[in-house]
Amino acid sequence: MISFLHTSPVHVATFDALLDELSPGMPRRHRVEEGWLETTRDHGMSTDLSQTITIAMRDLAAGGVGVCTCSTIGAVAEAAGTDNTPTIRIDRALMQAALSHGTKPLVAMCLESTKAPTLDLLHDVAGTQGSDASPVVVMCQPAWRQFEAGDMDAYARSIADMIKAELRNDGPDCIVLAQGSMAIAEPLLSDTCLPVLSSPRLGVLRALEMLAEKA
Repeated sequence: MISFLHTSPVHVATFDALLDELSPGMPRRHRVEEGWLETTRDHGMSTDLSQTITIAMRDLAAGGVGVCTCSTIGAVAEAAGTDNTPTIRIDRALMQAALSHGTKPLVAMCLESTKAPTLDLLHDVAGTQGSDASPVVVMCQPAWRQFEAGDMDAYARSIADMIKAELRNDGPDCIVLAQGSMAIAEPLLSDTCLPVLSSPRLGVLRALEMLAEKA
């Protein structure tokens, strides 16, 4: 079984569709905790919330693999894993893929609370590979208002427009859509002539690999 921890209900359908495509019939479950992202955005990661996330991830991972789809709380969720209860954050596979294209990815995100965890992860992956990453960071904060309003078309357009504006000034190796919800903007960036990477598919593929390894 693959079990997901989300901080928005919008992700449930996305990951159900990916599992149906990549591993039809795979048992799955979802837990949605919108308040955890809001709390982290407003107050940072407290000890109490960290412990709550750890307990939740180990429960989700029991009997399979636990997957955190939120970049902001991803480090805590990933650290919760044990040999018997493996956990992953979907954006680790994303950063590994990004660095396969070079050390200068354009990394786009919509929340300030996501910035430090995302860049820490990028540099951690780069260090593991023996390289130094020099990311071009694009903050798409205005787009988040459309996400919160449920206007996903406007959300995607806003992200794509801000990324394309930055491309006039920098020449990155690839485009990284750091938050899972941002994958919706991927088709709008196909004309950039750069690899465009997002985390949902890469994260699910890694979870399936881990489940096979555990069997």
